[in-house]
This record gives sequence, structure tokens and C-alpha cells, in this order.
Amino acid sequence: MKKMKLLTLTLAMLLLVTGCGSKNKEGDAGTTASKANASAATEAATEASGKKEGAAPAGEDGYVFKKGDVTISMGAPADDIISALGTYKNTYEAESCAFDGMDVVYSYAGFDVLTFKKDGTNIITGVVLRDDTQATPEGIYVGSDKAAVEKAYGQKAEDGVNNIQLKKGNSDLLIIFKDDLVNSIQYSLAQ
Repeated sequence: MKKMKLLTLTLAMLLLVTGCGSKNKEGDAGTTASKANASAATEAATEASGKKEGAAPAGEDGYVFKKGDVTISMGAPADDIISALGTYKNTYEAESCAFDGMDVVYSYAGFDVLTFKKDGTNIITGVVLRDDTQATPEGIYVGSDKAAVEKAYGQKAEDGVNNIQLKKGNSDLLIIFKDDLVNSIQYSLAQ
């Protein structure tokens, strides 16, 4: 299990790290986080946070991650969502290479929330599920088999390809397989 966590975290970092200079900050728990940067953010932000499980924010048309009563939509203002999620384990902040502003990652048990900080406003740019303690609203988690993913999302993985890439509204969902089991689940703001 530790090997899978390390592999998943390493893969997420490879996909998200942009290589800029960085500085660690202390989170609510007083520790420093793993090094990872958020992907691109857009100026358009949709309304989200504090929504009841199963209820979608107004105008939501993309893939979302739900944690308890909190719905996390790509492109949504992040501050209320981060607050509603409660104490994070740690955080990491780095100057963005792609945009004028800061990328911030908040780490929680089993998942990370990625944001882009520009002009004092945090925008949700991604969520990475790191282990089998978290699942998508469709019931998919790290360790699910490929057949369950294909059934849940109605799309088959192409022959010889180790992932399924899904686009919906302003979000992308990347599910990566290793030996026909989910190895990584990554939500991101559509480019």
C-alpha cells in the first residue's frame, strides 16, 4: 500500500510540478507539505462550497469531487471550500511558472486540493485522490478495477492505453491504471 501511495504521489507530482522556485509554508497542523504545483487557472469562477452531498452548485457542468457536505468544483473560489473542509494536514505554495500568481496545494487525509492564487483570490484547479480512503461520486477509488471504471463512466480504455481521460464542462478527469487497477485519480480545470 505504501508503494502504491508513493507511486501515486510521484505520478501526481510529475503531472503537476512546473519547476519554478518555491517556498514551503506551515499549514494548520504546522508541517510542510509535499512539493506539487497547481495547473492553470482561469478567471471564470463558478459558485461552489458548502453544498450538500449529491447537490450540484448552480451552473455546475463538470466533474466534481465530494467530501462529506462539501462539493469541490474546478474553477470555483477556493477559500470557502478550504474552510469547509476543515484543518488540512499541510500546505505547499510556489510561484506559478505559467501565470502571474501563486499555486497552492492543501493536503488532507487521502487527497490534495490544488489552487491557483492570483490577485488575492484562490481558485480550485485540481484534486488528486491519493489512496483508497477517498472515492469519486461515481464510487471509483484508487484500487478499483478497470471494468468498474468503464462501467461507472461509460467509456472504455483504448487498447494499449493505461488511462481514461474524460472531459466534462470546465473539468478534466484523468484515471490512470496499473495492472488494470486504478493507480491515480486526478481532477483538473480544463485548459
